[in-house]
Amino acid sequence: MRRTVLNGNKMGKHVRRVVRWLVGGIALLLVMAVGYLAWRSTGETTPITGPNGQPLPWSIAEWTPITVNGTRQWLLIRGQDRTKPVLLFLHGGPGLPELSLLTGHELEKHFVVVNWDQRGSGKSYSADVFQPQPGRPPFTVETLVDDAAQVSRYLCRRFGQPKIYVLAHSWGTLLGVLTVKKYPEHFRALFCISQIARQLEAEQVSYDWVLQQARLHGNDRQATKLLRQGRPPYPPDAWLDYLTWQRELVARYGGGMYRGHFFPLFIRSILLSPEYTLTDKLHYARGAQESVRYLWPAVVAIDLPTVAPELKVPYFLFQGVHDYQTPYPIARRYFNQLTAPQKRLFTFTNSAHSPIFEEPERFMHCFNSALASLHAGKEARP
Repeated sequence: MRRTVLNGNKMGKHVRRVVRWLVGGIALLLVMAVGYLAWRSTGETTPITGPNGQPLPWSIAEWTPITVNGTRQWLLIRGQDRTKPVLLFLHGGPGLPELSLLTGHELEKHFVVVNWDQRGSGKSYSADVFQPQPGRPPFTVETLVDDAAQVSRYLCRRFGQPKIYVLAHSWGTLLGVLTVKKYPEHFRALFCISQIARQLEAEQVSYDWVLQQARLHGNDRQATKLLRQGRPPYPPDAWLDYLTWQRELVARYGGGMYRGHFFPLFIRSILLSPEYTLTDKLHYARGAQESVRYLWPAVVAIDLPTVAPELKVPYFLFQGVHDYQTPYPIARRYFNQLTAPQKRLFTFTNSAHSPIFEEPERFMHCFNSALASLHAGKEARP
């Protein structure tokens, strides 16, 4: 009996020692990971260099804070030649800046590319902007439209250009259309990737598709959860929770990125982005959550064919056929209904919600084709 107890004590000590080593090893790995992220999170952007490793003489690469409608918001401005036309990028979400995927993009060869972290998003995050305060505009779609106009005016003044280009993705396309509709005098053309047009209908299509996919893949648990949730629409305070898990299912079944899973790619790019500090990265998710919470009920209530049936600037649409966040048929229908000086639709058969990242070479080919037709003044065609 005594020998058994002694053996038991030795075994217990061995187990405890192994556990301590495991805990210590995990803690060390965590410390190393945080240290690596801190090292990568300088809050600065890298210069644009030539073959000799030196910054190109006419290049620009900087973070710029500006005051927009009473709040401090940040612009990441990059380009190989600061005399090139300005291209303002309106990110998706709302609340999801995409500069971590666009820094160093080929677009920087041809434009001064401006990634704007919108009010409450990314580096522009502040908890205060979501709360109503005297003298400060409310956090609404209309306020973001006026923000976009102010940012555009700033860029026109700074770079001495009467008008700028706009490239928009997802939520940014809704913001872009509304801004160009209200302030056409600031813009040369609007390029939209994955157009939001009638988002309530889009959410219903997305719900039906995900439910179908769950059943096809034999995932009864997901199907049951979707049936319990019910088909959209939802009360304003229910959208955030629904989208949080529903978009994960969309991504899993190829409706976010057709040949892959977008979330791991996107999250990794944010964590490793030198443009954001650790504090910025901690704020990133909170800004996205709050932006969706405050804006999405309004987003699903907007019907673009009714609100913006006509634009006074050229419009170009880049849409993936496998997109189940902003489904292709709805985006194409808006394109067909829209009246604009020029318009053109580019269809991506191997993309879902992000053709610019899923088919980058074809995207640039189509983008350059759009620019060529714009400069040639060709008639609109589908």
